[in-house]
Amino acid sequence: MNLQKINVKIYLEKGAEIPLKQVIPLFHRFIQNNLLDGLLVDGAEYTHVHEGPGVLLIAHEGNYSLDETGGERGLLYNQKRSSDTSGEGNLKTAWRRALKACDLLEKEPELAGKLKFNPSRMRIFVNDRLESSGVDMGSSELKQTIRPLLESLTGSPVRLVKEMDPRKLTAFEVEIEKPLKLQDLIGKV
Repeated sequence: MNLQKINVKIYLEKGAEIPLKQVIPLFHRFIQNNLLDGLLVDGAEYTHVHEGPGVLLIAHEGNYSLDETGGERGLLYNQKRSSDTSGEGNLKTAWRRALKACDLLEKEPELAGKLKFNPSRMRIFVNDRLESSGVDMGSSELKQTIRPLLESLTGSPVRLVKEMDPRKLTAFEVEIEKPLKLQDLIGKV
């Protein structure tokens, strides 16, 4: 399995009621001030789509979005390209970029105290139907990449629950037993 297009969605702990349109100017400021890794290109709004991608910050290497897919809001980093050739390296890059975007959003004055992410809960999947659709296709390789990396970086046991719908991408819901802080993780990843 080619673990190139790894996606990481870090779920919100607080702030699901914040209007998504409030984030659009923040994403534009991220572009103007080059606050995230990669070549930041543009923003897009999909707030009209029920349980959809929400609002996006489009970049050359991957997209950032305040996503509502699956009925739960979180920050999704959708990796499109990577210069790394290892699954572990791609997972680290995607996770680091998602963590940094979460941290920036939490620190925005307009959202101060209203938005909080839970880095101990996330969804990790490979956004490539050719490589990863179906229940078993690629799941063992992805699982063998996720668990050891996250356990070594967090020092905590990791619980993985595999997506069981064969029509969906290979995915795992991830829960890290120990409560984590964004700032602590960013330096480790």
